[in-house]
Formats: sequence, C-alpha cells, structure tokens
Amino acid sequence: IDLDDFKSINDNLGHSVGDEALIISSDRMFKIFNENNGIVGRYGGDEFFAVVENETKYENIWHIGKDLNELIRRENNIKDIEKALPAGKLTITSGIARFPQDGKDIDELMDVCDKALYRGKMKGKNCFIIYNKELHQNLLMSRDTRGLDTKGVIDYVFKELTNNKKTLEENLKEVISFASKYFDVSLAAKNYNGLFEILYLKDDNIKSKYIDEKLYLDLKSSEIDSMIFMYINKLGPRHEDLKKIFEDQGVHASILIPCQTKNKNYGYLRIDARHERIWTKDEKIVFQIIANLYALLKEFAN
Repeated sequence: IDLDDFKSINDNLGHSVGDEALIISSDRMFKIFNENNGIVGRYGGDEFFAVVENETKYENIWHIGKDLNELIRRENNIKDIEKALPAGKLTITSGIARFPQDGKDIDELMDVCDKALYRGKMKGKNCFIIYNKELHQNLLMSRDTRGLDTKGVIDYVFKELTNNKKTLEENLKEVISFASKYFDVSLAAKNYNGLFEILYLKDDNIKSKYIDEKLYLDLKSSEIDSMIFMYINKLGPRHEDLKKIFEDQGVHASILIPCQTKNKNYGYLRIDARHERIWTKDEKIVFQIIANLYALLKEFAN
C-alpha cells in the first residue's frame, strides 16, 4: 500500500505535516484490517504492508480494498492538504496478491503485489488492484526500481512513430492507442485549427467534442512548462466555462500538450480520464515525447 504523492506533502507542507498524514492513514488502515482479522504495518517511508488470513474470495477482498480506499479519502483536519495533493485529499494505491494461487512464497507474492500496485499507478493511482496473472504478468517493469519501465515504453513509441511503412498520422494513432491503453486513459484526441480528431476512445458511448485550447492556456504553470494538466475538482471560479464542459463530457482529469517545434505549432494532444485519477510522471513523459516527436517528424515531412 502506497500513499499517493506523499513527497508533495513533505515538500510543500513540511515533514511534521507528512508525519500527521502517516498517522491518520495508519490509524484508518488499522481500523479496516482489524475489522477483517488482518494485521498492517509500515513497510518503510510511505509504504505499508498488510496480511489478511484465511481470505481468498475475490468478492470479499474487493470489498476490503474498496472500504480501505474510501476510509483513507475521508475528510481530515490537515491544513492545506488539498493544495499539496493533486487529488485534493489523501489517497492510496494498493496491490493485492493471494496465497497460494499467486505465489508460493513471500518473494513471489511481493513480486506480484508490485505488479498489481504499479498497474494501479498506471491507472492514475487512488485505486486498488487485485493481481490477475493473465492481465498483469507481462507488465513492463524495471528490475532496478521495481517500478514502471518507462524506457521500454519510450523505445516502443520511437520505433512505431518513425515507421516509414505507414503514414505519420497512422503511426501517431497507433502509438497513442498503445499509450492510452497502457496508462488507462479514456480519450486521446488531437486539436488543430478548430478541428477535433479522436485518436483513441475507450468507450464508444462517451461523447467527446472539441474544446478550445484557449480555455486551458491560463492554467499553465509557467511559460517554460508547455504541458497543461488539470483536475475538475481544482478548477476554480475563473474556469467555470471549462468546468461546465468537463461536466458535460464526463471529464475528471485532462492534459493538453502542444505538438510544436521552435518554428511551428502542429496542434495539441488532449488526453482525458473519465474516472478520478492522478496524472503520473511516467505518462507525462511519454505523452510529451509523443507530441514532440510527432511535431518534429511533421516538420521534416514539410
């Protein structure tokens, strides 16, 4: 069990507030696991480890995970916590494994827990994942960091986007579809001169329409940082128009990334999530590289 973006609490509010967040979280974890005849302990830093004996039924484990996430998210009295965390509240990501079907000893169980946990991080944190061998065994993982192997994703993106057997637009659609599924986003589209081209759509019932990029622009953190990422619950009174559009389209979180070189802008990539999630460093890097490489190849072609 990982506390999401715990470093942001320490960096922005101080280590004493970080300690307070750890105490609140551990108290709430103890409550859930005590009710379910389990034990929980701090594994190190912002990581916790729990064991529930004699419980392998999927439905019961799912309810434990759900109850834990909901209890952690409940309001607390930590001052300014909503400013320090992207989600505006304490959240956790958990990876869950079962014995003996998922591993015969602690090392194997920890390995599959890691895979489930990092699948949760790829889905935007703030969730729990029960390990499924068919879905999770082939996740790209880094042996050195026990985290996502972003390099492997970037290598794939570079090779596919520069594939000269297809058009650049076909390649873009293919790598966007791959990255969108890998990071579990709901929509990836391209805005250009008022046009809206859907590159990936998770659910055909989703109604997505063009959003004028001008509505995003005053959300930029600086002139240097070209990527704009946002959450509907953090759009204040100045952004009521954008908030209303997000509500109409069911968008909880969004990223807008310019596809540009030093000489020209070739549109924007828009990435949406229709569930509560936190944008991760890995996906920001991958989508930024896709946008930059696409623009560079577009310029060379011209």
